[in-house]
Amino acid sequence: MMRLTIRLLATVLAFSTVLVACGDDEPEPAAAPEPAEAPATTADPEPAPAEEAPEPATSEDPTSIHIAVIFGNTADDTWSTSMLGALNRVTAEAPYDLDITYEYFENISYADGERVLRQTAETGEFDMIIAHSTYSDSIYAIRDDFPEILWSFTGSGNEGRGGNGYWLDVLPHEAAYLAGIAAGHLSETGMIGSVAAFPFPNVNGPVNGFFAGARSVNPDIETRVTYIESWFDPAAAQEAGAALIEEGADSLYAASTFGTFQAALEADRVFTIGDLDDQEALAPEVVITSVLILWDPGLRVLIDEWWAHETAGEPYDAPTERIQFYMAEGGADIAPLNEALVPADVIAEVNAARDQIMNGELVVEFNPGDVG
Repeated sequence: MMRLTIRLLATVLAFSTVLVACGDDEPEPAAAPEPAEAPATTADPEPAPAEEAPEPATSEDPTSIHIAVIFGNTADDTWSTSMLGALNRVTAEAPYDLDITYEYFENISYADGERVLRQTAETGEFDMIIAHSTYSDSIYAIRDDFPEILWSFTGSGNEGRGGNGYWLDVLPHEAAYLAGIAAGHLSETGMIGSVAAFPFPNVNGPVNGFFAGARSVNPDIETRVTYIESWFDPAAAQEAGAALIEEGADSLYAASTFGTFQAALEADRVFTIGDLDDQEALAPEVVITSVLILWDPGLRVLIDEWWAHETAGEPYDAPTERIQFYMAEGGADIAPLNEALVPADVIAEVNAARDQIMNGELVVEFNPGDVG
């Protein structure tokens, strides 16, 4: 059973951070002594003097791994909480019987990325550093100075160059499609919308999936999207949501934004769909479900790569393409639908479509282009 403890990272970082640790590494076990030579045999041997038995040989495989995680936003942002949740689940799995511990640093701007990542690596405390967003340029600027560290970056907008820099991504458009089925059935105005952060592939893909799901059950439904040009601006998201509601949208997908729920709460019979993490608890009166991103399989790949490097001397050899996971591979899912808001027959239809996606009968194309 692993214990989470709070500890301070002893480094001179000129930025405000929050550190969460899951324990300290255990010391390396002492090497076993060489066994004593057996005494020469004689016809009438003298009893050998009593000797202490040698200590049993111990494995030199690592028993722990310490990970640093860099967040561009607050640790409460759903992009961040999705990674923290995955880290906690994989930590509980204890692959290779490892004691996995981690610390995180929040609100690190892209401009400060290279400096912060270098200072984090220079502490010598971390085996793996995950920069949880578009930090590939910062990592490539310094990774050769720290070849024993496994580096990772996540999401769209990055570039893969192999070596010890691993590009992770998840594709939640299939789960968004399922949420769209529910929204399409629930719509009374014939219009749904999305309040989205930026027109990035990671945002456009699920928004297009959401609209496609709604059209699968209501081909004539109208769709609207508003980009607020920010990853975290609740006031702007609320204002954009209110404007879409005024136009007639009665379901809103909060694509990487906070604040949309408040707009729905202040309206009459408007539903919302959470994003990245399960958000029903934030507004159970309006949230019908959430589109989940799951970093668990990607984290397992990183730990496998680190283990092979540490135990077998395998060189880090990341692919130049992103390592990505679809829903059937464990990279995404839809949260349970809110039974207080969604009729049982609609829930049954969504669950049946989910089963079809998982077994390959239903293919939802990833469309990262313009939303329409």
